[in-house]
Amino acid sequence: MMAAQRRYVAVVLAVLTLFSLSIAGFAYRFDALTTPAHLAGLQSAERDNIILPADLRYNAAFKRARIAELAPDIIVISSSRAGTLRDWMFRPYRFYNAAFTAWTTRQLLDVFEHLTREVRPRAVIVVLDYFMFTDAWEEAYGEQRTMVYSTSRYVSFKLARLIRALPSPSAFREQRRPDGFRADGSYLYPQDFIDTAREKFQTAARLIESSPGAPQMSERQKEPIARLAALARERNVRLIAVQLPYVRAAVDYLDHDEAYWTYSGVWREFESRQTADWLRGLGIPFVDLARSEISDSSLNFIDAFHPSEDGMVRVRDVLARQPDVQAVLPELQPAQ
Repeated sequence: MMAAQRRYVAVVLAVLTLFSLSIAGFAYRFDALTTPAHLAGLQSAERDNIILPADLRYNAAFKRARIAELAPDIIVISSSRAGTLRDWMFRPYRFYNAAFTAWTTRQLLDVFEHLTREVRPRAVIVVLDYFMFTDAWEEAYGEQRTMVYSTSRYVSFKLARLIRALPSPSAFREQRRPDGFRADGSYLYPQDFIDTAREKFQTAARLIESSPGAPQMSERQKEPIARLAALARERNVRLIAVQLPYVRAAVDYLDHDEAYWTYSGVWREFESRQTADWLRGLGIPFVDLARSEISDSSLNFIDAFHPSEDGMVRVRDVLARQPDVQAVLPELQPAQ
């Protein structure tokens, strides 16, 4: 009886081992075992390798690994709005773009906490937008775009996607892409995408359709900014807040459209002196570029609210001239 039991156990173990090896081989064949840290290492070894994790919720895990390797002096934390800021724009400082990681004020706090645990940059630029201070924005993006840092969850997510795609799975294309993150963290947009967006989406309607309004700023959305300021002081990291430009048509709509007046209350409050004073009281200088001359040229934008690289060069020049920025980054110089 004992011999029969041992044979049974051996057979079960053999079946389980074969099954496990089959799953591992299947996962390896379709690149499901590649982790965010592995992707970061691939880009470190090959700087021209364009990387994009299989799901945007793991962008920060990938970028955290890159930041650990690069130890930048400056990090920008943002939604996709800051995606075209480049490292060469901030020379002689080492710069890394952690855009596409934080859409809400709570996510700004969460991503800052993770990215500065081990690496302490000289400065972190946080991109703030008026619509981030609406509860509707957090309800839309608060859960679905919160960053996930667990390696096991990333692998499990990819395996589950592969299994759902049976019987015709396809390998994940996370590297050597035509679009995705460059070695400095900036986002490479294909030119045909830019051309289409410029033709169709540089409108006020595009911004209003994508960004909720509200009568006023939500106190609930302001609270994480106060916590962010306190954490930055604790970690000896200087914060600089920036609202990047929008196309002029969108700014004019927010300023003047009577039908939207109630919903643009959050915009007017965010643009007020009181908001700048509130941020400064937290120790966060605020550079508001929403009404700058950058808004006047369509070449400075991809669509209504994503500045192009040309636009970001002009953003950098304005930043470099700000006394608050010069106090933190004295070697940052505008173009001559």
